[in-house]
Amino acid sequence: MHEMSLVEALMEALLEAFEKHPNWLRARRVELHVGRLRQVVPEAMIFCFDVASRGTPLEGACLDLVEIPLEAFCEACGHRWGPEDLVFFCPACGSVDVETVAGMDLDIASMEVEEGDG
Repeated sequence: MHEMSLVEALMEALLEAFEKHPNWLRARRVELHVGRLRQVVPEAMIFCFDVASRGTPLEGACLDLVEIPLEAFCEACGHRWGPEDLVFFCPACGSVDVETVAGMDLDIASMEVEEGDG
């Protein structure tokens, strides 16, 4: 289950943010953008987050996953498309000189926190 290793990296980044903001008490919600090519099972990711966040300021926070679709760009003709399948050749010119520009994302989009007076 690669979701746990992704959650471990996520937890590290989120807890680092808490260290930098001592007035943050706890997280209420985290929005995570996850690329389609990451092949994340949302239920597994949420389960892993719930387990990993126990005993931290992230415990009880809602993890919202937003899937980022695959998008490719042809270096040969400049065509940009979002292939439904994983065929990596340009539908406009047939070139295989294709770059994936979206779909491998794993980005913390936002975090809603409860703040204290400190």
